[in-house]
Amino acid sequence: MSAIFPRPSKILAFTCGDPAGVGPRGALASLRAGALPAGVTPVLVGERSVWRRAGWRPSDGPIRDTGLVLSVPRPGRPTPAGGRLSAASFEEALSLIARGLAGGVVTAPISKTSWSQAGYPWRDHTARLADFAGKPDAQMVLGVPSRKLWCAIATRHVPLKEAARGLNARSIAACARTLAEALRALGVGKPRLALCALNPHAGEGGLIGTEERDLLVPLARRLKLEGPIPADSAWRLHAEGAYDGLVCLYHDQALIPLKVMGGLAGVNWTVGIPFVRTSPAHGTAYDAAAAGTLDASGAIEAARLASRLLA
Repeated sequence: MSAIFPRPSKILAFTCGDPAGVGPRGALASLRAGALPAGVTPVLVGERSVWRRAGWRPSDGPIRDTGLVLSVPRPGRPTPAGGRLSAASFEEALSLIARGLAGGVVTAPISKTSWSQAGYPWRDHTARLADFAGKPDAQMVLGVPSRKLWCAIATRHVPLKEAARGLNARSIAACARTLAEALRALGVGKPRLALCALNPHAGEGGLIGTEERDLLVPLARRLKLEGPIPADSAWRLHAEGAYDGLVCLYHDQALIPLKVMGGLAGVNWTVGIPFVRTSPAHGTAYDAAAAGTLDASGAIEAARLASRLLA
């Protein structure tokens, strides 16, 4: 059963993410870059000590302190404390949404290792969001909004061999519907979608795998998708404007080309829940956090997209 949420407000909650990564500094950088338009107000969720270490100033917005009073881990690696701090920040942001005190959340990157070490029962943001909202079919859509690159993935954080085994018509169809819904929300009236093939050369008629022949070709016809198209060609055509989005079959089929073409400006957008959630598509970047460097383009794009969707 779907949860019932209050009328959305124009407040965006920003979680701190893993405090040993770049997330807290990225969130602050997005606010200072003017990512939020007039009328959208931020609230920074997480330990006050985490935000202060990231350089928080009162002009950045109020802090919703989670009150764990834990020592903030040093930058550079996953820890149980980092998992507890990031999970508490996320859960408090969801609490604000449930009470109508925020209309959406921009989540900073977390570490699945830290969450596991802390005993947090969810593997990733999307699984927790789907459960919280009562929307088991919620999906993540990935893109670089400034370059109009968009894709969705039929499988998420599973080993590659399990992704290939687990492909089925239901999950691919749900992925295609979600991507079309997302593009319509961005003003694309009739999204042109293509389905990526699983195997090289789209299987060569069964010589290099039979998934295209047995599953993907009939499914593409039924769903009225172009393809299945070899993924390398599909991404080239998408970048040239032939398609509005791609239905990808596994994690790296989407993320490698997206990051090659869009750098660190990629965004993860959860579609199918009754509130806004976006995030930078990159990870914690422990190496950059330890070195004190930051590329905030993903955080800026995530904040801009959330504001657009909240309007």
